Amino acid sequence: MASIEYSLFRVKFVSGPQHSLFRPNVDRPALFLAAVNEKPSAELRKGYLWHIGNVEAFSNSSGYFAIGRTTRSTIEKFDETAGNFVYEELEESPFTHCVFDTELSLLAVAKKTSLASDAKGIAMKVQQLLQVSDSVLEYDVKVEILPIPDPEGFLRMLADAYRVIRFSATFHGPNPFDADEHFQKPLSVYLQAADGIAGKAQIQGDNLNREVLTEVTRSTAATGNEASARIIKARAERPVTINLKGDPIKRVYNEKNHLPQLVLQQFVELYRRVRSNGRNTRRDD
Repeated sequence: MASIEYSLFRVKFVSGPQHSLFRPNVDRPALFLAAVNEKPSAELRKGYLWHIGNVEAFSNSSGYFAIGRTTRSTIEKFDETAGNFVYEELEESPFTHCVFDTELSLLAVAKKTSLASDAKGIAMKVQQLLQVSDSVLEYDVKVEILPIPDPEGFLRMLADAYRVIRFSATFHGPNPFDADEHFQKPLSVYLQAADGIAGKAQIQGDNLNREVLTEVTRSTAATGNEASARIIKARAERPVTINLKGDPIKRVYNEKNHLPQLVLQQFVELYRRVRSNGRNTRRDD
């Protein structure tokens, strides 16, 4: 049975440090949807024309699209009628599946090795295509598509550690709607005030508060950022560093029978579990 593997990503539309005061505030869910509905195409590498197509709405804020690329190649054939060898130009357009939720800024991408070695490579092409859409160019924002990692292993190591003596995490602007009150939100405000685009902060102590670190870790994962901690696993052991970064959350489905709408529902639930361990998550911006 052929299988298909989806990976989960966070989509961000980041206003630049010199964003005009006279330009209206960016409605990010609407911008996300408008950019997809444009079905942008672009030559992202010489001889490789990438496209977004087959857009289908599940609701006012969620749906499906395909992403693929068109390439041309020349093959040698024998023409039976003429009795001659000839050259024939062929066009090929492999594609894969994507599902999205604009309210939660989520994107799940199906891996296809004929397009890229992993889903992260395909997500990068989605990012580049959305970046050249007329809607995004009009608002002069930067598109970022970042993997959402599973934080559970990292959280278990934090919880089981004898002591946590250092913690750091990255952050971006603008203020993500589901950021935690302790770290991501205030630092995003600071970042914007300083006309920055990204940053990293670190705290240290004899034994850091695990409840606060858990909340910050979940927020960090859900917003596509990275974290690390310096922990002592047991008394008299040397400190070690653990990291939250890398591969996105993945799920495997039957390639022929899977339903994209159900895939999205499952990834939304996975995201909610990452962010709030089962508690409800909503936009408040």
